[in-house]
Amino acid sequence: MKNKWIHFDIDKENIFGLICGLTMVLLSIAMIFFNSEVSNICLRDILMILLLGFFTPIYYLLVVKKKKLSVLGIHKSKLIVSLALNVSAGISLLVMFIYKNTEEIVLNVNSFYAIIYILAAGIFEMVFIYGFLRYEFERAFGILPAIFITAIFYSLHHAGFQPEFTKLFFVGVMYVTVFYFTHNIFSIFPFFWSVGAVWDVLVNSEAGNQIKNKTSLYLAILMFTVMIGMSIFVHCKIKNKK
Repeated sequence: MKNKWIHFDIDKENIFGLICGLTMVLLSIAMIFFNSEVSNICLRDILMILLLGFFTPIYYLLVVKKKKLSVLGIHKSKLIVSLALNVSAGISLLVMFIYKNTEEIVLNVNSFYAIIYILAAGIFEMVFIYGFLRYEFERAFGILPAIFITAIFYSLHHAGFQPEFTKLFFVGVMYVTVFYFTHNIFSIFPFFWSVGAVWDVLVNSEAGNQIKNKTSLYLAILMFTVMIGMSIFVHCKIKNKK
């Protein structure tokens, strides 16, 4: 019987997950060399977030492998506890940020555009990084290695737009660790994760300046719409296979 905390048991599915994770990092690195609004939309929003980060894991796991959404941490089990943990952790993090903050906080309509875009990107992070990659790393190596390896990929996927690797690694460790309290993605999303992501991008990082515009709002709306369409497509494929 495998030790759930640490083991070594790699299969083809784990390798596919690793390849997907490395592809995500390469797409982010490509943004350094092709740094324009159009290339960023193609590399990050279309290829990384929508196709690789959202469609690939749900189609591969749900349609090809015939698994349930629960493997991504999306389920009703411990939902109330998870949401309570989510909200309390989010409030605690916000209080800590406000207490330690020495910068002037400016919120305007452009900040709103950025926040909506961050939430759209958050769905990608939950499904792909904290869902799919974490699941494959856990299956291959156990819970403890999965926490650190997932955090490494979370950090590296920011290479092209927010290269603060050490800080983001520890942020990733924090989120994955909290996830494992309930094994439910709603223990970290949307409140806990959003407080950290929004504050970091809008207050502590220059990356936020790139998404404080109407284009980001339009992209976010488009991504939400496409994600819904992809979800409907996958649902229809599952029904047709039954």
